[in-house]
Amino acid sequence: MRIVVIEDNPDISEIMDIILKDDGYEVIPSEDGSIAERFHEIKPDLVLMDELLPGKRGSEWCKFIKADPALQHITVLLVSTMPNLEQLAKKSGANGFLEKPFNISALGNLIRSFNKKKIK
Repeated sequence: MRIVVIEDNPDISEIMDIILKDDGYEVIPSEDGSIAERFHEIKPDLVLMDELLPGKRGSEWCKFIKADPALQHITVLLVSTMPNLEQLAKKSGANGFLEKPFNISALGNLIRSFNKKKIK
């Protein structure tokens, strides 16, 4: 499974990278959402996207992804400390959300739950 992690905090990005690689996922890190413009080439299965990114917010990039018929199948999870993250995720078309700070098992469980949905 190929996961794109869009996170501008290098410490959080590194932690997510280590956790996900230990679980056997291919991880592609990015500091901003503009990588979404290359998703046709990258073909991610899942995107973990921070809401508070430089330039466009994660929810704006999520809307961009979900508006493209060739990309809308990609699972997008917003990850943030923002209040009302669940509502923000719904409004942007995200498939789910994870509030920061999160624990390692919560991250793994959330990703596995979406991975199982894709297999079925």
